[in-house]
Amino acid sequence: MRKLTIPVVFALLTALSSGCEPRGNDDRESTKPVHCTVVVDGPKADEDRDSFAGRVRYRCATPGAETLVLKIKIERRDGDVWRSVASRTHTLKGKATYAAELKYQSKDLSISCRTGTFRTVVDWSRTSRKDTEGDNLISGAVKDPCRPPIFG
Repeated sequence: MRKLTIPVVFALLTALSSGCEPRGNDDRESTKPVHCTVVVDGPKADEDRDSFAGRVRYRCATPGAETLVLKIKIERRDGDVWRSVASRTHTLKGKATYAAELKYQSKDLSISCRTGTFRTVVDWSRTSRKDTEGDNLISGAVKDPCRPPIFG
């Protein structure tokens, strides 16, 4: 009997968990705001090393946020001060903010290659069901992002 119990329990758990996608707050009557995750990536050169980009990855649970505002900046270090060298704002709504669990959508900000130390900054805010949430995220600093790697 013991030999049969383990495979049956395993088969039952596998069947129950297969094909399930975690859901957000699809209930139209819910007052709970939709959760969004925003991640900032440091500057990275394109394949041709002609330019580099700072990337912001994001995802909101279903049905998506009413609005998700992403203000992306690339900053360059000038001594002890960081100065913005490029910026762009994206305002996304509804389904444009949604991404499946463990998947992200992204927005990039690219500039031509130049020397220096750079970082990506994003100021973001999400509005959902009369609730606003936001943050300021800063990537790590990258020196000369277009310089070819030493190894590889």
